[in-house]
Amino acid sequence: MPSTVLHVAFALLLAAGLLGSAFDRRSAVVVATATAFPDLDVFVALVVESAHRAAFHTLLLPGGVALAVWLDARREGSWLRDSYGEKGVRLAWVALVCYVVAGIGLDTFTALGANPLYPFYDQFVEIDGTVGYAAGDGLYQTFVNVTTEAAADGAGTGGTGGGNGSGGASTVDVGQQGSTEEVHVASGVDPQPGPEQPGVERAFPVVYRGWHVTLILAGALATWWRLRESDGAGGRSDDR
Repeated sequence: MPSTVLHVAFALLLAAGLLGSAFDRRSAVVVATATAFPDLDVFVALVVESAHRAAFHTLLLPGGVALAVWLDARREGSWLRDSYGEKGVRLAWVALVCYVVAGIGLDTFTALGANPLYPFYDQFVEIDGTVGYAAGDGLYQTFVNVTTEAAADGAGTGGTGGGNGSGGASTVDVGQQGSTEEVHVASGVDPQPGPEQPGVERAFPVVYRGWHVTLILAGALATWWRLRESDGAGGRSDDR
């Protein structure tokens, strides 16, 4: 699973591109804080069973904040704009994008996924699959699988009885893993469901895969470059 370091590195890479010259130290702190926030639900899991990747990984949280930002920004006396200017409004939207894409999104595409509509719809979803082209079959994808089961009362009748065997229930599989009663995403804070056994192992890895290292280095490089440009621009402005 992605570590918090990886989430933040990805978010800073996004923010460096989305904010451009507006990216500075304050922006980096805001984006990093917003992106790391979802992982704090590991502590909620100590009180609410299996709340990790559910309590703060729900899209309802950033959705509610996005609505508040939108309503405030369209007012003539916008608190956000009056306090921090247009840059503050832009930073708020970028922080929300990073929360959703880097904070929740990375977890949704890894083992056991996330619970994006918790608590109104308690279901972990792991989005995984392939997209490609096969010479014989054309385009294909395995992210969403739809299967249809033949109706039981038409089975074995040879299709007689007015076509009872032609229908059936359709099942759509988008990576459902189960509810919080069935799924527990382990962490160093809450490594196992229920009471912990003596000597339980607590692991806090930073990287799990080689590509994690690439993404962390890319995020660090983009952040350093943008902050260097920001400091240089500030220095030139002072000289003038």
